[in-house]
Amino acid sequence: MKLPADSDKRKLTTFIALKFPGYRYLWLGQTGHSATMWMEQVVRPLLILELTGSALQVGLVVSIRMIPQLLFGLLAGVIADRYDKRKVLMLSQTITLLTHVVMATLLLTGNLEVWHVYVTAFIAGSSMAFNQPARQSLVPRLVPPEVLLNAFSLNTAAMNITRVFGASLAGILLIFFNYGQVFLLNALIFVFVIWTTYKIKMNKNVPGDTPQTQTTLLTDFTDGFRYILRNPVLLYLVALALLLFIFGLPYQQVFIPLIALDVLEIGRSGAGWLLAFTGVGALIGSLTIASVTQLKGRGFILMGLLLVFGASLGLLAQSRWFAISALALVITGGTATAFLTLTTSLLLEKTLPAYHGRVVSLMSLDRGLVSLGAILAGALAESLGPRYGLTILAGACIVFTVLMFLLFRSLRKIS
Repeated sequence: MKLPADSDKRKLTTFIALKFPGYRYLWLGQTGHSATMWMEQVVRPLLILELTGSALQVGLVVSIRMIPQLLFGLLAGVIADRYDKRKVLMLSQTITLLTHVVMATLLLTGNLEVWHVYVTAFIAGSSMAFNQPARQSLVPRLVPPEVLLNAFSLNTAAMNITRVFGASLAGILLIFFNYGQVFLLNALIFVFVIWTTYKIKMNKNVPGDTPQTQTTLLTDFTDGFRYILRNPVLLYLVALALLLFIFGLPYQQVFIPLIALDVLEIGRSGAGWLLAFTGVGALIGSLTIASVTQLKGRGFILMGLLLVFGASLGLLAQSRWFAISALALVITGGTATAFLTLTTSLLLEKTLPAYHGRVVSLMSLDRGLVSLGAILAGALAESLGPRYGLTILAGACIVFTVLMFLLFRSLRKIS
């Protein structure tokens, strides 16, 4: 696989990965998938709140959707490596499509009950657990190595464009339509998503693309663990990301609403604006990484991104002015997104193609532990207040980042 003839390796453009047809279809599918995900994250909590009137039930349904990342994350990596990645992706997308159809049908016929919301949330979360390793391990098969970071950055940009506009679209749609019609729209979008995946043609010259049925699932599972243990830098990268997932990212679900209501006193709509600033920063961060042609000293760049992220969280915690809080959120969104994009590309770059799915699935486990971080954040906010609670998490993020780079020389040596 080579760069298009009209491209210069020294002058890679921000959107160079989109010149490859297979990746372009994958990116379009990612955009549609992300749009439905953000709309669902607005609609499902509102729906359960309307059905039960319980804020606790809102938290439970969010957790139910995340639990499959912990239960099936590693298995999903084995499946992605063992079978045709495109078919695995299409199957997971079809299951998600069916959950939207079921929810739309139950709502439009007036037969929805609370347990339906929980069951479909769990099934949708399970589908997502299998979707991500297959999708991310597809990328190196669709673009050359020198475009890999650009491709992951554009994937992240797609998620953040829809993060800013998808949730807003859901809010607008709910003015004119009911919940069932929004779920029906999501199902229609997923028809397009599945079509884009069907159109992908993979590079067949990459090891690990053909079905690996000579061994058992358990053998592949344990073989993946042995491979990871032989390459500790992979574990160090995942552990570094874990710092962000546990101490950092819960600020969105826990602290932003509290800061909006109790510190800045700007109400619920103000909380929406604060979340939008995070999305703007994330979009800037992903496009910035996509525009970079070469990065040297990537280990130190990762450390710098986490340190700036922690400092911006501290700034958010201490701010009493909307403008400063907005600036802090733009920085946190940008640095967190740049960090995760760079980490994912490094994991795949430093992994043999036959193990891509299993290594990427470790990040799914990290994402599943966001729920643990949210519990910690909630306990700190409850006992100390949002300002001091967030300050402690920001400090923990900074301290543990410095400790990891002092203790693990392999991180410092990543070029």
